[in-house]
Amino acid sequence: MTPFLILALTVGAPGAKEPPKKDSPTLVGLWVAESTIKGGRPDKNPSDATMEFTADGKVILKERGKDITGTYSIDAKKDPAELDMTLEGGGMSINMPGIFKVDKDTLTLCLVFMGERPKKFESPEASMTLLLTLKRSKPEK
Repeated sequence: MTPFLILALTVGAPGAKEPPKKDSPTLVGLWVAESTIKGGRPDKNPSDATMEFTADGKVILKERGKDITGTYSIDAKKDPAELDMTLEGGGMSINMPGIFKVDKDTLTLCLVFMGERPKKFESPEASMTLLLTLKRSKPEK
């Protein structure tokens, strides 16, 4: 082989592939509550609650026949990923800083009603911390 042929083959060869970029976890969609822990205690009467996150930053919590609306924003670059949610109802506005993780079709949220953003996925006893596990709702066919 001539040096020109080797150079042409080298230049024309595909470059090393970049590793695939890890997609940010997405909250967008409808989620069904699976378990709830409030202040270190499991909720013994899990409701038929759902949470829907829209792509435009809106959240709708449906619980016991009532809809509570609000807004959310995330920072998926943090570890753990951070969530800031504000729910509004009855003339009140509740800000809840939290963290979240998405593992396939499971969403785990750890939110605090008052205080600093949680650092771990836990709800210590007597705390104002809520630990939710939700499953992604499958569209009906």
